[in-house]
Amino acid sequence: MKPKIEILEESNFKIKFILKSVSPALANSFRRAMKAHVPTLAVDYVDFYVNSSYLYDEIIAHRLGMLPIKTDLEKFNMQSECVCGGEGCPNCQISFRLNVEGPKVVYSGDFISDDPDIVFAIDNIPVLELFEGQQLMLEAVARLGTGREHAKFQPVSVCAYKIIPEITITDDCNKCKDCIEACPRDVFEFEDNRIKVKDVLKCSLCMECVKVCEQNALRVEETDSYLFTVEATGALPLRVVMRKALEILKNKAEEMNRIIEEIQ
Repeated sequence: MKPKIEILEESNFKIKFILKSVSPALANSFRRAMKAHVPTLAVDYVDFYVNSSYLYDEIIAHRLGMLPIKTDLEKFNMQSECVCGGEGCPNCQISFRLNVEGPKVVYSGDFISDDPDIVFAIDNIPVLELFEGQQLMLEAVARLGTGREHAKFQPVSVCAYKIIPEITITDDCNKCKDCIEACPRDVFEFEDNRIKVKDVLKCSLCMECVKVCEQNALRVEETDSYLFTVEATGALPLRVVMRKALEILKNKAEEMNRIIEEIQ
């Protein structure tokens, strides 16, 4: 069977889906590609012109670096692939400017971007508080990067999966209900005078149900289907992250095939 993705739940910042008919290696590669290979924008360095706040330049720069930025992968190049040779130009980087005086709480939405479409993904994240007489004037420069380089470039904050098992209850079951009581995930139920699987997606393969079944009427077996839970930072839509990750895996596989052909 061909690999297939079935979407179970989806919102702006979270998606749950089932990846079917794939090997454990491919499932894990998909997870790693979403987390570490899909590029996003993040603040790379900050020029401070005035900072009379209570925080050091380095602390503010670190906070800015961890703010997710809405990213358009069609507008920007990786610096290593840019015509400027990595020196920095409008094709591979973008600036965010700030000039404010206290008393004021500075939020992510207070920064002015060179491109009105490229802004911090969440505009109400507090950065610092300025008090009376304090001023902060800076320019933060963002570029594309990947999670392999630094966590600030990751497009997802959570990317996890688990195997979806196949649970079989044979006719040897004597309806003792021990499996229902032993299961920590509430996978089973007693209905119509028999034990049923209520929600197989909750199963964690702990095998507690199998251990307590004296009749050996339960079989819990691994399958080639995986339940993924992915939460976004807001830098990229989740479907874009998934599509880009699959595209990256495809390109890597094609490159490997070319290398193997050259060796032969």
